[in-house]
Amino acid sequence: MRFTRKNMIIAAAVGFVAIIATMGLSTAGAASDASLSSPAGALPGPAFPPVQENRATEVLFRGDFGAEIGLGCSNGTGNSGGPNDWAVGVTATLTPPFGIVSTTYNIFTGMGYTTALTFKAWAGGAAPGAEIGAQSGMPMGTGNYTVAVAPPIMLSAQAFYFGFYQPQSTAGMRIGLDTSSGSEGTSFLLAPGCGLGAWGTVDSIGFAGNWVMRAVVDDTIPVELMTFTAE
Repeated sequence: MRFTRKNMIIAAAVGFVAIIATMGLSTAGAASDASLSSPAGALPGPAFPPVQENRATEVLFRGDFGAEIGLGCSNGTGNSGGPNDWAVGVTATLTPPFGIVSTTYNIFTGMGYTTALTFKAWAGGAAPGAEIGAQSGMPMGTGNYTVAVAPPIMLSAQAFYFGFYQPQSTAGMRIGLDTSSGSEGTSFLLAPGCGLGAWGTVDSIGFAGNWVMRAVVDDTIPVELMTFTAE
């Protein structure tokens, strides 16, 4: 598989770095062409609210939680580029089982065409594995959001991935990426519209960093919410 190099828009003075041998990405283009990084001049939203912690909860994220650029497949007007999946791998210190009870995230560039955004959790491993759970109806405009996950997505392993899925081919958006604090190597993107047809790290496409998203897990979920039933 090979990308072209004609449509990449560089954000926040971040230079594009060549992709691994089987991949390449474009570097300049018109509004109708999908590209990965946010336009120059885009700014992150306001500061995130603090998370209250106690003995039974843990806040999981990577990096310094500040967005320098936005990353995701979209054209300049936001009406093409999807679908997009964003995932970050984390490892809790709590003992399973526990549940994801809320998420906080930054949408760096949301241009109004997206009509569906879903929070997801995937099994851990070298890349995101099987889907564990999902919650649809997440806010999707430019800005910072903290949203309750209800009922909690229950997890049976300390290592897992969480993130977001934007399904439309007729829309595109970009999640905030922290590029100032190095890279943990666990932030992944899936964006067929920009040639990334399998999960790949942001490092592998030239944008080393960490997704600006966090999950709060809680190990005191009531027993009834940990039981699956069918009627």
